Amino acid sequence: MGYLDASKAQQLIDRATERAAEIEVNACIAIVDSGAHLIAFRRMDGSAIGPVDVSQRKARTSALFCFDSGDFGKVIREFALTGMENTNGGLAVFPGGLPIFSEDGIEGAIGVSGGSAEQDLDIANYALGHSLDKKA
Repeated sequence: MGYLDASKAQQLIDRATERAAEIEVNACIAIVDSGAHLIAFRRMDGSAIGPVDVSQRKARTSALFCFDSGDFGKVIREFALTGMENTNGGLAVFPGGLPIFSEDGIEGAIGVSGGSAEQDLDIANYALGHSLDKKA
């Protein structure tokens, strides 16, 4: 497993905040380590209270299962894994959570909540430097 330090976590928060401001979303952004423990968090001014918890659950889900939280939700629905989202202290199984990988494996995850599912995923991808082009 890789190691995600506080400095890198803050850089991810800053990038996510930058993108959220660009697309006019007041987001909550959570960064967790590979064990799903909170490292950094930002609640942007004007964000609602609910996304505080949702962003952390998206990050937890991605860290614990090394999976995009939205894709994990699709697996749960496809295989009728009823109640899976209630495990591990509560998971979020919709877009906005992404694992953070390094050469050494999973370092942690980012979770974003506050906009639409598509906006949350866009912000998380931007923070991680992923290309947002959807080429076939």
